[in-house]
Amino acid sequence: MIDTHSHILPAIDDGADDLSESIGFVKKAAGQGVDTIFATPHACDGVFNSTKDNILQSCDALTDALNAKGISTRVLPGAEIRLNHDLVMEYDKGNLLTLNNSGRWLLIELPAMFMIKAVSMMIRQLKDRGVTPIIAHAERNPMILNKPGLISDFTYNGAVIQITAASLSGDFGRFSMKAAKTMAVMDQVFCLGSDIHPGRRYRMADARKKLIRLLGRTKADMITHENPAVILEEAENLFCKNQGLP
Repeated sequence: MIDTHSHILPAIDDGADDLSESIGFVKKAAGQGVDTIFATPHACDGVFNSTKDNILQSCDALTDALNAKGISTRVLPGAEIRLNHDLVMEYDKGNLLTLNNSGRWLLIELPAMFMIKAVSMMIRQLKDRGVTPIIAHAERNPMILNKPGLISDFTYNGAVIQITAASLSGDFGRFSMKAAKTMAVMDQVFCLGSDIHPGRRYRMADARKKLIRLLGRTKADMITHENPAVILEEAENLFCKNQGLP
């Protein structure tokens, strides 16, 4: 499986406190069949403003520590970008870290309240630049819970939807659990993320089992592996292109 949303980098946001806790999170993920984790600390949210350079350096350091311990799980860079009116401008300046630094997939956190037309416009602007916005933990957003039709609007404009693994187990309440299951059944979910923080349970394996029961194994595999694998493939293709490789 591929975990597309985590807070495992040490002492960079409200995620892992130190390197030891980071390694502990990765071991839990590996034990549940996760071979790739995107490290996505908070950015641009007014409290935790992790920079692109800081995230890349921290991700490299964690990878080195994992290699030294013989842990083969891949940790790849990313960020959970809080939506704001400067988002597209900051992307154009090269200040926002996309998943795996590929320039193609941007993990976005919607605030509790937002202007629907403004969000749809930003999604279209990013798509015009070749970027696919991934709406993080959509099933936990209050406005989406009150207006589930927003999911169709956002996907129509070019975004894709991520849900939190633990929501399928009810860890974030019954409304988020129901919304996550409904989105999955309606084929609106692109990928799954643990959104792991201290004090939360790592639920990727549980979530996959629930998705299999809801959707069948083929669709569950699409959400937990095949769809997010596209992000990795595009990053590798970009690297080869930049290096002049076939």
